[in-house]
Amino acid sequence: MTSAAVQRAVELQPAIIERLQRIIEQNELAHAYLITGPSGSGKTTLARWLAMRLFCSHVHNGQPDGTCPECQRILSGNHPDVLVAAPTGRQIKVDTLRQMKAEFTKSGLEGNQKVFIIKDADKMTVSAANSLLKFIEEPGEGIYIFMLTTNRNAILPTIQSRTQLLELRPLAPAKLQQSLEESGVPKELRPVVTGLTDSTAQVKEWLTNDWLTNAYQAVVDWYQQVAAGKMLAYVLVETEMMKLADSREHQSLLLDLMMLVWRDTLMVANGTDQLHFRSQEQRIKQVVAHYPATKILAASQLTLGTHQLMAANVSFQNVAEQLTIRIIDAMH
Repeated sequence: MTSAAVQRAVELQPAIIERLQRIIEQNELAHAYLITGPSGSGKTTLARWLAMRLFCSHVHNGQPDGTCPECQRILSGNHPDVLVAAPTGRQIKVDTLRQMKAEFTKSGLEGNQKVFIIKDADKMTVSAANSLLKFIEEPGEGIYIFMLTTNRNAILPTIQSRTQLLELRPLAPAKLQQSLEESGVPKELRPVVTGLTDSTAQVKEWLTNDWLTNAYQAVVDWYQQVAAGKMLAYVLVETEMMKLADSREHQSLLLDLMMLVWRDTLMVANGTDQLHFRSQEQRIKQVVAHYPATKILAASQLTLGTHQLMAANVSFQNVAEQLTIRIIDAMH
């Protein structure tokens, strides 16, 4: 990566960058920040910009150059005084924080500063969060902590009260569409993924081995059958969706897609044509023409409870099959 990394930070969050430039120039940078915003809004990019700004040897007009050895090591993840913590599995456990805490007591290996970046900070266990809290209260000179999250409400109030909040705006729709196009996302999937994420990098992961393309088609096939009141939809859960439900993330995405297509159906019933499943607009209109709005609303509402069932450890197959039966019952 080159100075393009710096430019991307400025493009993603110009107002935040300008604000931070003033704060740093006035020597008023706080020791702990909670950086919150939707996926794709540039949280990691901003945290790296902050680290580069603190360590860069060639700052110009308040911006790190992004090309000096210090910046390059930060961008490659090899700077000894910039440490990154992330979930192991689905959580950040207390052992991870203990290792970081040990680093808090050491001086910088190459200077008098140390930066800690905690990705998905909302996934800290309570014990890990409480462990971190003590060090946020007394971090020591030259130590900076940047916690990143898409879910601010999942962060302990005691941590929130001891950090400065940086709330990032979502990626502008036009920029997101441009980014998706440049990344080679198929045209019919672009409006769909905007209902799932603002992160182009995440969409690229979903496209690996055509997973997202196949998931989209499986949900379209399911929708066609369930809207027609055919129990073939139940069979499709086992024969098509289960092949794709190979991880917790993929299971959640399948449920999100099922929710989106019924959300679109409700939108059309209410006279709105801003759809995610845009390529299926004619099919959706046929469903709307066939059923009263009350039944479409009932079907849409049924999809909203699926994630709660998953959180209660009901298997994806059971959730999807129950949803199928309940929608058919509600519609017919």
